[in-house]
Amino acid sequence: MVILFVVLFVVIAFSVGWYQDRRRLEAISASPIVKKQAYQFKIENLKIPAGIYFSPTHSWAHLQTNGRARIGVDAFLHGLTGVLSQVSVPDQDKTIQQGDPLFRIIHEGKKLVISAPVSGKVKAINSEALQNMRMIHRDPYSTGWLIEMEPANWEKETNRLYLGQRTTSWLKDEMARIRDFFAHSFISPDSASGLVLLQEGGDIAQDALAFAENGLWESFQKIILDQANLELKVSS
Repeated sequence: MVILFVVLFVVIAFSVGWYQDRRRLEAISASPIVKKQAYQFKIENLKIPAGIYFSPTHSWAHLQTNGRARIGVDAFLHGLTGVLSQVSVPDQDKTIQQGDPLFRIIHEGKKLVISAPVSGKVKAINSEALQNMRMIHRDPYSTGWLIEMEPANWEKETNRLYLGQRTTSWLKDEMARIRDFFAHSFISPDSASGLVLLQEGGDIAQDALAFAENGLWESFQKIILDQANLELKVSS
């Protein structure tokens, strides 16, 4: 009887999850800009831990008491990609410069390359998190960190990153920039549907990139991430 109950519970939970994903997919099939609040991605729901520096390339860095910096991918980007399928990190003892490719995050074959927030040498890898993508998604700043680095130029390089209130202001600007990117990406050749989206309002859907095709990921890489990384390098 107990086994039957457990099996029934699993089936119901799976069915509910499938139904919710299906509804979300239908809601953003035309565009990831949605009006229904249940599907919207809200930055006010994101926690911004004290002492963490954020890169405009959506990586973060936090200096530990042992002098090493823990590095990961921020919650904002996780809110767009959904739970990842795989994350690739550099080998231990590899030297990385600020702005170099650091992580490759993958969702069902679609990938983004995340650049390093600071320079340094990789000293540790969070193997436990790399084996549990939900850990990375659920708590990217604590148990979901990806690597530890021995920073090479911490004070100078973190001056180019966001901390505290500057992070909040940057995220608001970033939300607007990505919203415009999504809206314009869905303008068809023979209509102004994307402009209508901008005029009528709405917000980015939660997990918007998870439901997008590979071409949109490539555009997001070039227009959003690579452009931000270029600006970071220019400021150095």
